[in-house]
Amino acid sequence: MSREQTSKQDQISIFGGIAKGCRTDHQKIDFFDSSKEAFFTDSIESTSLVDEDIPKDLDDGFYVYANMKKLSETELKELKSLTWREYPENLKIFLFDFCISNGDAYSKYFIDLT
Repeated sequence: MSREQTSKQDQISIFGGIAKGCRTDHQKIDFFDSSKEAFFTDSIESTSLVDEDIPKDLDDGFYVYANMKKLSETELKELKSLTWREYPENLKIFLFDFCISNGDAYSKYFIDLT
């Protein structure tokens, strides 16, 4: 295992442990705002989009959210152009659930949580 992979695994362990304790919407929003790096653990690997530095699962989360909210392409583009902290709270909660609680990188931290 390379040093980069070990470092990435260490990051996932740290963020996974913190995220596991996030039960309320407020805790999820705080995690989202303070732990942006947790959403970018795959950004160097092949799961990233070619043109951007956004991991595929995060980008997929935006599209699923936009579909649920029936946003137009223009509205989605405007949403994605906001800074990390400017995202609406309901999007932050959704992306936490989509990428962290249900994402592959953190799956071992959320097995059998009810």
